Formats: sequence, C-alpha cells, structure tokens
Amino acid sequence: MGKSEAKAKLVSEVERLWPAAKGSVREYHQKCVKAECRRCASGKGHPVWQLTYYLDGRQRSKHIPRSLIGDVKRALANGRKIEALLVKSGLGYLEELKGK
Repeated sequence: MGKSEAKAKLVSEVERLWPAAKGSVREYHQKCVKAECRRCASGKGHPVWQLTYYLDGRQRSKHIPRSLIGDVKRALANGRKIEALLVKSGLGYLEELKGK
C-alpha cells in the first residue's frame, strides 16, 4: 500500500470513529447538602461521574453530567480504537522506511 493510500485509509478510519477522547470515567458517590436526604443518611450518597485525563503532564478531571455519560464512554472507546490504529500505522510506516 502506498503512502497516500495508507494516509487516506487512516484518515477515513479516524473520521468514522469521531467523536473520540482520551482519558477515563470514574464514578463515585457524594453526599448532598439536604439534611433530610434518605440516600445520604443511609450512607449511599449520590452517584457522580468524572472524566480524568492528562494535560501538559498533569492529571485533571471534569464533572460529567449524568445525561452525557454514554456519549463520553463511546468517545473514550473510539479514542482507544484510534490509538490502536496509530500504533498499526506507525509500524507500517517503519516497515516502509526499512524497505527503502
């Protein structure tokens, strides 16, 4: 496969996998401020989700609204697929260079 064909295939795959993200989702339980909350009184708390990621060498996190959890998880799965494609593409490129 030539360079332009390999590039076109990679770009096509990345476009197909959009949206994509890198990081992880973490779920934890947090108590609310309501004094009469049964869920918090039982010790369960309320579910909260965070997207954890690295930016400029530092770990960071952002709150994920409950309504967006599925979308974010799909984007993360697509991001992992894109990373795998990049590894395969890099290995193919290395083989091309070695063949010159």
